[in-house]
Amino acid sequence: MEYSVLCLLLCLTTSKDVSGQTIVASPNPAAVNSNVTLQVYPETSIPGGMWSHGSTFIMQWYPGGSFVNPTWESRITFNSTSKALSIRSVQVADSGIYYIQGPIQLYGTLSVQEPISNATLRADATDLVELNDTAVFTCSVTTGSSLSYLWLNGSSEVNASLVRLTNGGSTLSIPMVTRYDTGPFRCNVSNGISHDMARQSISLNISYGPSNPTITTNPKMAAYIVGSDITLSCSAQSNPNATYQWSFEGQPLNQGVTQLFLGNSKQTQTGNYTCSALNSVTRRSASMTTMIRIVEPISAVTVNSAGKQPIQNESFTLSCNVSGPADYIHWMKNNQMISADSFFSVVNKTLTINSVQHSDNGNYSCEAFNAVSNKTSNPYSLLVNFGPEMPVTTGRALALTGQNVTLTCSASSQPPSTYTWWFNGSQVATGSVYESGPLTSHNNGEFTCMAFNNITNKNSTASQKLTVIEPVTMATVKVLGAQPIANHTFNLTCETTGSVYSVHWMRDQLPLYPDSMRVFSMDNSTLTFSPVLLSDNGHYQCSATNPLSQMNSSNYTLMVNYGPDTPVVMGPWMAMMGQNVTLTCSASSQPPSHFTWWFNGSKVATGSVYESGPLTSHNNGEFGCMAFNNITNKNSTASHMLTVIAPITQVQIHTPLKSPVEGQSYTMNCNVTGPVDHVCWWKDGLLMSSNNRTDFAVDNQTLIINPIQHSDMGDYKCQAMNAVSNMTSNAYSLVVNYGPQTPTLFGPWLAASGANVTLTCSASSQPPSTYTWLFNGSQVATGSVYESGPLTSHNNGEFTCMAFNNITNKNSTASHMLTVIHPITYSTISDGGKPAILNESFSMTCSVDGESPSIHWMKDGSYLHTDHWTVFSMDNRTVTFNTVQLSNQAVYTCTASNAVSNYSSPGYMLVVNYGPEKPMIHGPTVGELGANVTLTCSASSQPPSHFTWWFNGSQVATGSVYESGTLTSHNNGEYTCMAFNNITNKNSTASQKLTLIAGITSITVKANTTPINLKQLTVTCEVNGSHSALYWMKNSVSLNGSTNSSLHILNNTLHFNPVTLSDDGTYQCVATNLAGNHTSPPYHLQVNYGPLDMSISGPDSAVIGSSVKVTLKCSADSWPTSQYDWLFNQKSLSKNNPILDVTVLKENAGQYTCNAINSVTNITMSKIHKLNITANSVVPLHSSAGLMLLVLVALFVPVVNDLWSH
Repeated sequence: MEYSVLCLLLCLTTSKDVSGQTIVASPNPAAVNSNVTLQVYPETSIPGGMWSHGSTFIMQWYPGGSFVNPTWESRITFNSTSKALSIRSVQVADSGIYYIQGPIQLYGTLSVQEPISNATLRADATDLVELNDTAVFTCSVTTGSSLSYLWLNGSSEVNASLVRLTNGGSTLSIPMVTRYDTGPFRCNVSNGISHDMARQSISLNISYGPSNPTITTNPKMAAYIVGSDITLSCSAQSNPNATYQWSFEGQPLNQGVTQLFLGNSKQTQTGNYTCSALNSVTRRSASMTTMIRIVEPISAVTVNSAGKQPIQNESFTLSCNVSGPADYIHWMKNNQMISADSFFSVVNKTLTINSVQHSDNGNYSCEAFNAVSNKTSNPYSLLVNFGPEMPVTTGRALALTGQNVTLTCSASSQPPSTYTWWFNGSQVATGSVYESGPLTSHNNGEFTCMAFNNITNKNSTASQKLTVIEPVTMATVKVLGAQPIANHTFNLTCETTGSVYSVHWMRDQLPLYPDSMRVFSMDNSTLTFSPVLLSDNGHYQCSATNPLSQMNSSNYTLMVNYGPDTPVVMGPWMAMMGQNVTLTCSASSQPPSHFTWWFNGSKVATGSVYESGPLTSHNNGEFGCMAFNNITNKNSTASHMLTVIAPITQVQIHTPLKSPVEGQSYTMNCNVTGPVDHVCWWKDGLLMSSNNRTDFAVDNQTLIINPIQHSDMGDYKCQAMNAVSNMTSNAYSLVVNYGPQTPTLFGPWLAASGANVTLTCSASSQPPSTYTWLFNGSQVATGSVYESGPLTSHNNGEFTCMAFNNITNKNSTASHMLTVIHPITYSTISDGGKPAILNESFSMTCSVDGESPSIHWMKDGSYLHTDHWTVFSMDNRTVTFNTVQLSNQAVYTCTASNAVSNYSSPGYMLVVNYGPEKPMIHGPTVGELGANVTLTCSASSQPPSHFTWWFNGSQVATGSVYESGTLTSHNNGEYTCMAFNNITNKNSTASQKLTLIAGITSITVKANTTPINLKQLTVTCEVNGSHSALYWMKNSVSLNGSTNSSLHILNNTLHFNPVTLSDDGTYQCVATNLAGNHTSPPYHLQVNYGPLDMSISGPDSAVIGSSVKVTLKCSADSWPTSQYDWLFNQKSLSKNNPILDVTVLKENAGQYTCNAINSVTNITMSKIHKLNITANSVVPLHSSAGLMLLVLVALFVPVVNDLWSH
């Protein structure tokens, strides 16, 4: 009844949602059998309500009481204040949603989970084929609930988008596995309270490939020279390792190995090599083909001509003869390549210059190329024969009678031409040079030179005229008529002797040309000035010339007469009485004028200069000068006024008898003897002007300064001036008496006891002051400087300086305080004799002699500060490290200072002693009987530790290194190293066991027979001494795991069944025991094979007349190199020569057989080559080339017949 009432009350109560409030479980998730509390968050007051789990009622509460479902009563506790519900020993079934229903509606979720145990992983299969099989993994646990699965491939999480996860994630399926899915795979199972990783991981063995087959060649080249060793290596990505099969041009080579070796390669081995890789598990295959080209090198190259001389404008041919196969040929001229054009025809081995020119001269060479070599011929020097071209004659066309002339003839020609000279149609000389002898008028005429080339059979001529004339022997300039006077007509004429072609005039060595005032006669022999001017003055010459000679006249100097112009009088306008004056008169005139002087109308002198004598007042007046030219008969005059003045004779400064005193008025007077125009005053060299204290009176002759200051002191002068003189007085030095002003004291404020101090006093004053010194009010000295003597504490106090001026009767004082302090004389660091030991307390003290020190500490030059481990005493004298550390190791100094001195202690090196730490022993743990071992012991320690070695409890050595001596079975046991530090008084030990075993004394590799390709071979490793393992190496790479199916390793033997070329290499065996590895000396395996791939290179046919011979070359792949024999139609021709030269004759057509013999493998191979020789249908025997071909054939027939006979 009560339950029903409560339900009814709750149902009738209006409920509401509270935003942001919820039920929180703690812990959540919770483990099975743990206790959980459900509470409202944030906490709120709920007067009544009901707890439920899903649809199951748990309890209800109301004001004043509560009711609990009996099935929950033993498992829950209700907090009536917070309304929290605690559930004891929860089970998985307790998971779910919990509700509070009442005035507010709240809910929360609880997850109860079972702990996970024993996670295990299994796979349906681990051997899979790529892109064919599916990998399936299953992860399971013994116990656990609410499971989540995390799958790992190695250390990375499996990407779920690439796999299938089923059964709640416990099953992982990887469809169409790839080579990257090998794992290892693991699973991690977790829930909210626990997790477990499967103890074992699973890796997949995924078979794949072969894919991406590659062939590499060593060496890597586009083509190989005959005789090269070539290694082809085949590889493919495959698991398990693929097997390989080689083929050449589609034919199997029975080489089931990764490498194919072509030793001493032949041209017949050129072609496509294919490597096929097969995976026996995936049943897949892949192949790769590469082209190998093997070529004979070019051995010789030469350039020849056809025998015909190269003549300009004719065709010329060069041939390139090559020994060996040539892919293409380049022609070069002077090392520059030639291309075919309209001038050059380049056809294979022939270079034809269609119309050779001498510009084609040069060094010609041909360069032949094939894939493995190139060779250049020696240069062929081409020199083209040509000419002669039109000769060029050099020599004079004009000559003077009596002279010799030389005429030279040259013509471009190869070879050089011969020359003949002709004069007016008659031969006069031979050779390129003609010498005339002394010339006369009979030598006028035409000279002809003829050049002749005896190779081209051509000649060419050129002519030159020679004219013979008389020389010019005289030229003179003469005046024609009157002398030259300005503005009158004037004539000059040029007189000459000899054959004169022309006359030229020059003035001052420059050509002279006619103008409006200069006129030349028709033949230029007369020069007329109309009129002549002053500007015509100069040096005149005439020059008479013909084509071969010239004569210049001597200079004629033309000076035009003129004037006089108006005279110019030079001299003073004013002069001082008693002086002499000089007046100078000049007038422009040619020739120079004569001069006359007049004073106030009376003649007083002649000549251009007038000297006056001592002047008086009577010399005031006008002076006149007259100039006269006796050639032009003209005169001209000028006047000059002179004024005579008396001079200034004395200037002085007069001053009053009273001394100048600062602040009073002061006057100076300037007294002058003589007429004065102006007076000025100077101070210290500077011109004075009036101001508020300075004034001038009585025409500037009086200077008044009111009031006077000491800044007015200086040197004063007065200066008097008139028109003809000025005079300056002697300097008057004005000294102003003043002062003294306030004294200035210099000297220290602080001083060390025992020192001397100097105090200096100065005061501005005129005259200088006298000084008195007082100390604390009592006089102690006189004079401007006070010397103290050695200072004591009694010298602390006030020093006063008094300055006194006995003229101004004034004094002035200033004071100075002096403090005396005792200096610091010494500081040092002491440690009390206790060493610094790691992790123990350590102190240093700074001892100081001196007054009131301030102390600071330095560590390695930087200031030391307090911290958790470092503490200073109150006065900083002591620093303490509570537990000294290695980081405290450094150089320390302490510095003591006061106002007058400072002193730094010597450096104190703090060394922290520690250790020894645990020693470390270096050396082998296993040794061989009869050998030596060395054990080394080290331990970190300060100072360095002492070491002792113990063997099975007994001391055997001292020092860090233990040398065993020759080991025996008695040396088996434990070796102990003890390290001891005599400062920290601590020791530490470490031990190492040494086990002795019997040693390996020798190891060698031997073969049972000579290695021959495709035959069996056994190689044995012989070891003396016990060993735990033995393995083989080829070319320093281990053969263990080799994929070579024909190679079998059994104990200490290698069985090649059969041995192949790919097995070539360096083999070693390695025997191991506990003491280490022992490696045999190398065994070099070179497999003998062949002959293989035999071929004959050369033409199948030849035409008589197209070539003289053909070459057949026989080759075969073989090691060692094969010997070769030739047969013609079954008849023996030659022994041991791979090359056969055959003359192109009808009887040499037939079947040629080459036999290749390997003397080691005892294998002989044969190859047949048929050669067809036919006659040319038309042989142009009428030509010179046809005749030469017949001759060559005739010469070669007996040689070939002789070859057949042998």
